[in-house]
Amino acid sequence: MLEGRNVNLRVMEKEDLPQFAQWLNKPEFFGEYNPLRQTSRTETEKTLESPLELKPFFIEKKDGSKIGFIAHFYVSPCR
Repeated sequence: MLEGRNVNLRVMEKEDLPQFAQWLNKPEFFGEYNPLRQTSRTETEKTLESPLELKPFFIEKKDGSKIGFIAHFYVSPCR
């Protein structure tokens, strides 16, 4: 866990999938200018197991309530 002054970043675990899938399926979560994305729990689970070195984190308040997420991923340099 990465701890900040106001929020923490915590790596998503399999038990977090229901919350993550719910957010991915809510158009209002991403905002009106992002594409509508509907995904199943199975597809969401594959995101956590991706070989692309994608590492999603939940953004949590200090009381543990989840307020968002962010993903870190490796981008190889252009050759």
